[in-house]
Amino acid sequence: DIVNAYASLARGGIYKPQSSVLEVKNNSGEVLKTWADVEGTQVIDPQSAYIVSDILSDVNASAALGNYAAKNIPGVKTATKTGTSDKGGNAKDLWMMSYSPALTMGVWLGNPDTTILKKGTSSIGSPIIAKVMEYAHKEVYAPEGKWTSGDWFSAPAGIQRVGIELYPSWWSKTQGQNNATLTFDRVSRKKATDCTPAGARIEQSVIKTTDPVTKKDSYMNVPPGYDANADDDVHSCDDTRPSITSVNATDNADGTWTITVNVAQGTFGLSSSSVSINANGALTVTRNGNSYKATYTGTANPITTGDVTVSVTDDGYYSVSNTY
Repeated sequence: DIVNAYASLARGGIYKPQSSVLEVKNNSGEVLKTWADVEGTQVIDPQSAYIVSDILSDVNASAALGNYAAKNIPGVKTATKTGTSDKGGNAKDLWMMSYSPALTMGVWLGNPDTTILKKGTSSIGSPIIAKVMEYAHKEVYAPEGKWTSGDWFSAPAGIQRVGIELYPSWWSKTQGQNNATLTFDRVSRKKATDCTPAGARIEQSVIKTTDPVTKKDSYMNVPPGYDANADDDVHSCDDTRPSITSVNATDNADGTWTITVNVAQGTFGLSSSSVSINANGALTVTRNGNSYKATYTGTANPITTGDVTVSVTDDGYYSVSNTY
């Protein structure tokens, strides 16, 4: 049955009943019954059958397994598949199936009493397959005109080739893909969480695909440096924000005031912090440690008139703003 199943792939997805009897004669040599081929039934889409055959014929893909001899028959291209059934975690049956446009062959290795094998892998059948398939093709089918060296299946209409990969006609490169927006953390460059502060959030356009089986989302076209598979691990919901500890205005007696702002850092440092001082317009700020100064031009104390607004953003993009 399993050999006939692979033969169905070799027929382009067409199933035909198997038969172990080709002809029946009586003792007089009279032919009583002769096997006759039938049209068969299409049970696998021809494109799917062709793609499976292409995959199983890939010699390079099996290189890590030693490039089975069954796939390295000089002049005979075949599709080959191994298989193992186990009992209690130990190999019990070793299978190898191989087929070409002309012939399908299967090898089973195991014990007749179904006990486990002492050793061996599914590749053991490879030399058997190789020798028989080579002989059958070159010494039997070729002389009968049923096979020519290099013969292979013709691609059905609709097969798409993208690079070295094959796809059926109904496949679309953008199938299952949707434009989406992901919110990342500017600091870790990973996906933002509930603990990521508003100032650290940045939205990026990506393409989302959803696995039809696992329902797991994956993302493409993610900007370089960003990780769509991990969450922000820099920020914590227990982080402490920076704070403004004091704001003072000193009259310079020349029609200007020096506004001094002292800031205390929270969880994150202030090395790349942003401090803005606004008093009837943005002022130029200079820094000395955690003290920030700006010069305001006016006759009245800007603090007592409520004209000073101070905003601080630390290295983690936590912000605080107050008006004085």
